[in-house]
Amino acid sequence: MDAQHASKLIDIKYECLKPLIVTIDQAIEQQSYLGPELSLKFGNLEQGIPSNKIVVHVKRIGGGFGGKDSIRHIRLCIAISIAAMKLKRPVRLTLDRNVDMLISGQNHPFKSLYKVGFTSSGLLKALDIVLYSNGGWSQDYSVPIMERALLHCDNVYNFKNLKCYGRVCKTNIQSMTAFRGFGIPQANLICEIVVEHVSSYLKVEPVELRQINLYQENDSTHFHQILINWHVPKMWNELIKSSEYYQRLGEVKRFNRENHYRKRGIAMNPTKLGLGFTRKHMYQAAALIHIYRDGTVLLTHGGTEMGQGLHVKTIQVASEILQ
Repeated sequence: MDAQHASKLIDIKYECLKPLIVTIDQAIEQQSYLGPELSLKFGNLEQGIPSNKIVVHVKRIGGGFGGKDSIRHIRLCIAISIAAMKLKRPVRLTLDRNVDMLISGQNHPFKSLYKVGFTSSGLLKALDIVLYSNGGWSQDYSVPIMERALLHCDNVYNFKNLKCYGRVCKTNIQSMTAFRGFGIPQANLICEIVVEHVSSYLKVEPVELRQINLYQENDSTHFHQILINWHVPKMWNELIKSSEYYQRLGEVKRFNRENHYRKRGIAMNPTKLGLGFTRKHMYQAAALIHIYRDGTVLLTHGGTEMGQGLHVKTIQVASEILQ
C-alpha cells in the first residue's frame, strides 16, 4: 500500500506525440506499420550480465489464454530487473487493476477493404481483400496473428480466385496481443460480412448463398491445401434438416410481418479453424527425465502451466512409457 501511495506522488511530464496515431485509419494515413522484421534478445547486454547468470522461474499462472501467451511480461521484467540491479535487492512489481487494464493489450481491431466478384446466381468468383489490424505500439504477436487472419479470410467458401494482403498498423496505444482464435474470428467475421453484402445485393437468403459456395471435397484453398475428409457440406445439410431451419425461418418472417416494433431473426453460419502454427520451429517440445536407483523419477520440461493441464499430461505420458 505504501508503494501505491508513493506512486501517486510522482510528477510525470508527457511529451505530446505528433502525429498522434490511435486508430487504424490514422496509421494507414501516416504509413505507420509494424513490419515483418522480428528480433529476439536474451540477457541484459548493456549491464554485461551473461545469459547463464539469469534464471527465470514461472509459477502456475492459472487458466485462460489471452495476454499470458505474449511478450507483455518482458517489458515488466525489464523494469524490475533495472530496479533490482540499482538497489541490489529483490524487487516486486504490483499493478493496480486500472493500471493493468490500461497497459494490457486487447484483441486486435480489424479493418478491411475488399472487392468481390460473383454471378447473378450467387456463385462467388473472386475476392480481392486487404486486412488492416491495429497492433498498438509494439509487434507482440501482431504479425503472426495477421498471418493467421490471411489464412482464414476465405472462411469455408470457394472464391475460385482470391488475393489477400495484410498490414499491421503501428499506433500510439497499448500493444495488442494474443487472444483465443488468434486473428481467425476477425477474418471469419469479415468474410461473412462479404457474403451478407452479396446476399443483400442479390436479394437471396444468406443461408442459400453460403450453401452453394461451400468448399467441396478435394477443393484447394488459396494457400494451396487440398481439403481431404472435408465434412462441412455434410454437416451443413444435416444441421439444416435437424434444426428445421427453413420452417423456423418462415415463422420468423411471419412474426416480423405481424409485428411493427418487435422483430426476430435467425441465421446459420459456418466456420473453420486451422490447427497449428505459422512457424515450423514451434512444432517441437522436449523433456528431461532422471531415473534414480531408488526408483523415483524426476521430470523436467520447458513448458508453462497456463490452464491446459501441462504438468499432469507430461506426468501421464512418462507414466505410460515407463510402466
